[in-house]
Amino acid sequence: MSKRRTQACETLLRRARAIVDTEGTGDAALGKIKDLLVGLANRGEALFPRGAFAMPAAQGRNHVLALEDGDGMGLYLTIGLPGKEAAPHDHGIWCVNAAISGREIHKFYRRTDDASREGYATVEEVGSVTVAPGQGMAMSDHAIHATEVLGDVPAIGLALYGYALARFPSVVWFHPAFTSVRAMPTRRAEAA
Repeated sequence: MSKRRTQACETLLRRARAIVDTEGTGDAALGKIKDLLVGLANRGEALFPRGAFAMPAAQGRNHVLALEDGDGMGLYLTIGLPGKEAAPHDHGIWCVNAAISGREIHKFYRRTDDASREGYATVEEVGSVTVAPGQGMAMSDHAIHATEVLGDVPAIGLALYGYALARFPSVVWFHPAFTSVRAMPTRRAEAA
């Protein structure tokens, strides 16, 4: 099982890399990568049996499935417990998600202020998509999204990022109720 899973995940990374190298990371290219990831997620229990991955003690957990060398992409199995939420944020790099089981809503935002005041930001919701089995989502560099696990079962899925989590750029968090913004430090220097 583990060998088949490893091979399938490494194949996905190679195919995603080929798309990025030839087409870039525009909407059309990310749509193709999303289709690949949904196909892998659709293999569900055959490749990603629940018992093979520890459940989170609280809220959520990421399990590394495959990483490119150097400054490359990272593929993860993600688990979010019912009710897990993440405020609007921009992780500075493209991301593609696909569901194995459960449902997670992704709400998309755009920044409406001019970013001239430190610590201040306004955002407005511009759309949403629910990631459920057979469905995925793709978002480009610097897209802003918030997430929430829906229902009473964990959301288990796959996430492919333009960089491995250990090499993420600064993540920017938006707090609409307080018209505030804060940036977390980048992890890129630590991982070098």
